[in-house]
Amino acid sequence: MDESGVFVVEGPRIERMLGYTNLDSEKGFEFFQNFLKKNGILDELEAKGIREGDTVRMYGLEFDYYK
Repeated sequence: MDESGVFVVEGPRIERMLGYTNLDSEKGFEFFQNFLKKNGILDELEAKGIREGDTVRMYGLEFDYYK
C-alpha cells in the first residue's frame, strides 16, 4: 500500500497482461480477473489487508476491490 492508501501491484507479468488484454470488454476483464486469481495476486492483496472498496493500482489501471 502506498502513502495514499492505494494498493499498488506491479511486475512484468502484470504489465504484459495489461498490454494485450482488452479490459473494456466483459470477456477481457473476466480473463484478467482469472489471471489475478490463478497467480495468487488476490490472495496476496488479502494477506496485506485489502478490504472491499479499497483501491488497487496496476500501472495505468485503477479499480476498486470487490470480492
